Amino acid sequence: MSFGENIARLRARKNWSQEELARALDVSRQSVSKWETDASVPDLDKLVKLGEVFGVSLDELVQGRAAGGAAPCPAPLPAAPAPAPAQKAGVSTGQKIVALVLLLFGLMVLFVFLLLGGGMFSFLFAAPFWLCAGVCAVCRKNAGLWCGWAVYFCAALYMRLATGISWSLVLLTRIYEPSWNYARLAAAWVELAVILVLLAVTVLRFRRLPLATGRDALIALAAGWLGFWLVRAVGEYIFDTFFRFNAVVGPLGLLYNLFDFAQLAALAALLCFSARYIHSLRHR
Repeated sequence: MSFGENIARLRARKNWSQEELARALDVSRQSVSKWETDASVPDLDKLVKLGEVFGVSLDELVQGRAAGGAAPCPAPLPAAPAPAPAQKAGVSTGQKIVALVLLLFGLMVLFVFLLLGGGMFSFLFAAPFWLCAGVCAVCRKNAGLWCGWAVYFCAALYMRLATGISWSLVLLTRIYEPSWNYARLAAAWVELAVILVLLAVTVLRFRRLPLATGRDALIALAAGWLGFWLVRAVGEYIFDTFFRFNAVVGPLGLLYNLFDFAQLAALAALLCFSARYIHSLRHR
């Protein structure tokens, strides 16, 4: 019996899945799969932890021998349990109720602002409720996080189109003058704080998901970061050179801000994949 077959036997004796064993050892499921197929061998500390988890000695773990030295008869694998009836994964009833309430509340906000003469901005005021309703109706996990991002994007878009305030004003903090209105600068710092909090929560939520740690994954990650900075540099150059202030307050304002939001979304994705890569590299 090979080392990998022995791990699979001991795991089956506990009726554990590869995912459950990986969680007990704080490694990825792919690592457990490679051990059981003899594609790789765990480090010494993982061998010790495997022995503790299975309650066997290292000799029995590595060679399949009991403490007395005699090779034990292979224990028959437990019969596979009958598959449970497939259940369609979906959102909870509570989330569906919340989605319906948010949808109706969004419609109410739209009608109120239309009556008050809000025009097209009425749809922008209602958009956060509709987006959150869609998130609650579709996302089974992390609904609160995605709602936070949706509300931020809508609020930031309104602030930029209506007042021209964005987080980039913080770059002018050292030369800011009282005549420019410090309230605008304070709003920019608040937006930056919200962005940092959302990025931190997103990274912390997804950093433990396993990710391949080979050379191809590292090259893809490096290419993603390089592409991000190149697209950002080229986009900023085009807007600053050809459109100037029209990209902020003119008809191109919406396109310019959507480009800025796309950069933020790409940054969040790259940070998550980088954190996942580092975490998987440390626990492989």
